[in-house]
Amino acid sequence: MEHITTYTGKDIEPLTPDPELIIIEDIAHALSLMCRANGHIKHFYSVAQHSINCAIEAKARGLSEKVQLACLLHDASEAYLSDITRPVKKHLEKYKKAEKNLQDIIYEKFLGSILNNDELAQVDRIDHDMLVCEFNHLMKKKVFDDSVNINKEISFEFRWFNEIERDFIATFNEIKTGGSTENKNKSLKEKIASIEDELNGKRKSDITDFIISHGIQDLLSENFLIKQLSSQVDVMIHAFGTLYALLNILEPDEIIIEMSLGAGNTGKQYDVATSKRLAEFKFANWNSSSNTIRQNTIFKDFVGLVRYDDIEKRKKYIYCLDHSHVIDFFENSGRNLQNVLSRNTIHQKHEDLWDSYSSVKEYFNKHKNEVGIVDLNKFLLAK
Repeated sequence: MEHITTYTGKDIEPLTPDPELIIIEDIAHALSLMCRANGHIKHFYSVAQHSINCAIEAKARGLSEKVQLACLLHDASEAYLSDITRPVKKHLEKYKKAEKNLQDIIYEKFLGSILNNDELAQVDRIDHDMLVCEFNHLMKKKVFDDSVNINKEISFEFRWFNEIERDFIATFNEIKTGGSTENKNKSLKEKIASIEDELNGKRKSDITDFIISHGIQDLLSENFLIKQLSSQVDVMIHAFGTLYALLNILEPDEIIIEMSLGAGNTGKQYDVATSKRLAEFKFANWNSSSNTIRQNTIFKDFVGLVRYDDIEKRKKYIYCLDHSHVIDFFENSGRNLQNVLSRNTIHQKHEDLWDSYSSVKEYFNKHKNEVGIVDLNKFLLAK
């Protein structure tokens, strides 16, 4: 077995992770249960608590929100690789390479790009200063003679695991939104699963009734609910956005076979499988800086749809926002095919592709008629 199963039930290959499966809830939970210093301290003090304190210190030093978030996430790879003490890690070149690869994926997903040299130096300095204070405070003897200044609000006292887990997610949301947000514990997982079960075997008219009775259009548009669910906003947008789009996409006699409404759900091959189509839904807005993860993910879905031999010969679609950017990437990108797919499990399944295609545009132009790339906006805005 080459994957681990996370707290929320996702199967991730730590050496070649799918970025869509990396979520803040798994990181927060795992790090809250990992003890610093291999447990050789006076009381339990988690990696998550260390990370929160680093983020607090970054804010106290007036550093950018990107660096604050990087401080919170600088050990996030340990949620999937585990922690190794410094004297041992320096001898494990393959581990350090895997750690950097995974850490860069996490930074790219949650920060939009990896850290530049100045940002990395700022994070490393805070990490070191915090370690000095932690070890001198939590061990039975003074370990470091370094003199460092740390924000007086930092606490190294014992705190319960679930409390730290909640604070980690709340800190993440606060930095991401540029202000204070209350972490909400109520999960959408059960709600989404019940919607999936309820609508299996149903038709367009049934979805119309469901949307009206549950006020789905209001759920998409009202800002107060988005704020309330800020820790899971991507899940909400994917779930309710897909559901609302289906109202305008499905034909009257089309039957839903299976749905995976939650972003990053595992165990189901496509977001929507009906009697007439297989479809993936992408709600990410592409920005002007780094879109590498978005490019990798949507191209992985395109290849997966092309390569899937559907005995029922259903039509295949990718419904996406920023449609023009997606098409431009598919039609014009000279990025190496193997590089684009290297961080997805599809890389191992379809190694034969490297012998026939070298770039994204070469593969897309050969297979563009097999999968429809459709602008999602017109279905979300339709009345």
